[in-house]
Amino acid sequence: MELESEVRSLAEEIGAIAQTLSSLESQLQVQQETKTRLLTEQREKQRQLDKLEAQNQAQQEAQGTFASKIILQSTLPGVCGLVAQLGRVEPRYQLALETAAGARLGFLVVEDDGVAAAGIELLKQKRAGRATFLPLNKIRPGHLELDTLRWASGFIDYAVNLIDYDPRYRDIFAYVFGNTAVFNSMDTARLYIGKGRIVTLEGELLEATGAMTGGSNNQRASLHFGTGDSSETAQQTALKGRLDEIESILARCEVEINRLSDAVKQRSSELMERRGSHREKQLLWEQLQKEIKTTIERQEQARSLLTKQQQESIVTLDRLHLLNQEIPQGERQLAQYRQSLAELEQSQTSSEWQQIQASIRSQEEQLKLREQALRTAQQNLQDLANKRDRATEKLAQLQQRLEEAIAQHSTLSTQHSLLDTQHSTLSTEITETQTKLVELEAKLGEEKQIRDRAEQHLRQQHLNLQQLDFERQKLSETQQTRRQELETLQTDVQAAQVEIPEPLPEIPETLDLEQLNKDIRSLQKRLQALEPVNMLAIEEYDRTSERLQELSEKLSILENERTELLLRVENFTTLRQKAFREAFDAVNHNFQTIFAELSDGDGYLQLDDPEDPFSGGLNLVAHPKGKPVQRLASMSGGEKSLTALSFIFSLQRYRPSPFYAFDEVDMFLDGANVERLAKMIKQQAQQAQFIVVSLRRPMIESSQRTIGVTQARGAYTQVLGIKLPSQTA
Repeated sequence: MELESEVRSLAEEIGAIAQTLSSLESQLQVQQETKTRLLTEQREKQRQLDKLEAQNQAQQEAQGTFASKIILQSTLPGVCGLVAQLGRVEPRYQLALETAAGARLGFLVVEDDGVAAAGIELLKQKRAGRATFLPLNKIRPGHLELDTLRWASGFIDYAVNLIDYDPRYRDIFAYVFGNTAVFNSMDTARLYIGKGRIVTLEGELLEATGAMTGGSNNQRASLHFGTGDSSETAQQTALKGRLDEIESILARCEVEINRLSDAVKQRSSELMERRGSHREKQLLWEQLQKEIKTTIERQEQARSLLTKQQQESIVTLDRLHLLNQEIPQGERQLAQYRQSLAELEQSQTSSEWQQIQASIRSQEEQLKLREQALRTAQQNLQDLANKRDRATEKLAQLQQRLEEAIAQHSTLSTQHSLLDTQHSTLSTEITETQTKLVELEAKLGEEKQIRDRAEQHLRQQHLNLQQLDFERQKLSETQQTRRQELETLQTDVQAAQVEIPEPLPEIPETLDLEQLNKDIRSLQKRLQALEPVNMLAIEEYDRTSERLQELSEKLSILENERTELLLRVENFTTLRQKAFREAFDAVNHNFQTIFAELSDGDGYLQLDDPEDPFSGGLNLVAHPKGKPVQRLASMSGGEKSLTALSFIFSLQRYRPSPFYAFDEVDMFLDGANVERLAKMIKQQAQQAQFIVVSLRRPMIESSQRTIGVTQARGAYTQVLGIKLPSQTA
């Protein structure tokens, strides 16, 4: 009984492990299909991104910014950057100044002409195009006249004065903008055409020669102040975001595939081990069953043999008893015969003596026979006694084994009751766990909301940290500059105290006092912009860094959860596509079969986008008998009816509805097609109820119940019950 229970338990374990293995294999297949689909999408998105980047590169080459990009990405020392990177403007002046600068925004500013020569050589080696370099030690702007249009109405300022830049780049921006003046509108600027180069806030450019440039502006394809390159398009950004997302999902999917593969291998080996143990236990149990059956048969045989031997023993004992009773009588007769023999011998009667001698011999032979029979019976009795003893021993052994089996059965019954108790306990725990799971899911929703708020707060903190870092760096640079200026001033003061140079330094004649005052005001504004200095910035930076680290850890956890959710979404998408593909294949097969029955032609279903069926539509392609392949839109009324009905019947075969209502669907069909349709409806009526409104005789004759509707007197209608010969009551 214990072995039988083990066999049954192993069979249940094998079933549970096989079910778990099937579930794991199904999950693994979904993950692999998701991985394949994502890899395909990744290749497609990467192809699209490469195409867009190639177009962007071609555009950069056309604008002359690709070569600049190569120089900026190189390790060439002495490169300051693009003109667009070195200045900052207010948003309201940005369009005007970018229009005035034109292609010069993409010029490269370098320390000296040696760096420019090295850059040109690098572009030659890489065949990266051409670029214009502006060496700081050689660039010389033209003569600036910044007073000509100051008195004009609508005048805002000269372009070079509206840019915030480092003083060391003064000649660069003077070269870029020259004497360009900024006006507020085209109407005011037109009054001063020919008096200088003018640009309006809307981007119209009026040259000193009288040429006028304007129109719509393409902001996507131009450089902007404060940026170093053409901005990416929204499509490129979306593609890169999707590729990053796919990369993270694929990494998570790979982890899941490895985990599921290991689980499948483990379950497979465990299943094989359990099946081997089950097979061994099954064979052992079957062998024991055979042995028990054989033992029972032997026991029955021994019992029957014992009964037979007991009966034979009783007969033999009776026979022995009779022999024992006959022996004394025979001995008395033998004594009498011997006495008679002696008397006969004494009487010397020969004939009588011979007769008596013969009788004696006969009696002696009978006695020998009876003694021999007695010995045989005693031997048989001894054998039967031995057999009875052996049978009794076997019976005792079998009885002992039976008692052991009964004891094992009672033990297994006790274990079974304990397992039932454990099962009820586990069921209760499962119910409690499910309840806790629902509560945890609710808490998960709240935590996700908290996560979203924390992520938003983290982004804000990150931006604040970047701003603080930028301000700290800016303060450090300013502090270093001030220290250097202080050391320089101290050195100058000490030198002035020691000795006044002879002769005194001459002031250049071209020095403009107004320009010096402007530089002084600009420096004063920059100094004021640095105030007030926050002395607790370092402590705030440390606290913000700790907070940033904490939020970064939370963000990492949330990103892992987000990746997990995205992987689940992709798995659901895979399952949805798989279910759709199964349904589509089944309906397509039904459509081909039914359309061939209704029209003697062939047709099929076609997806606009087989790779992504949810982004496109579904086409019914039909080929009626004797006509070329055509789509539904180019068919006649009857062909459309047959095609649409074929599609409806194919859907019904895949997933039947309880009933269908057809209203004169045979109106455009000829007689032969009506008969086919009636036959098809009669065939499909075995799975659903059909209510058909028709005026055609073949359809009415094939119906099971017919109800007539006719117009009575006036505007009333009358319903009539019609019983055709082929219909039942």
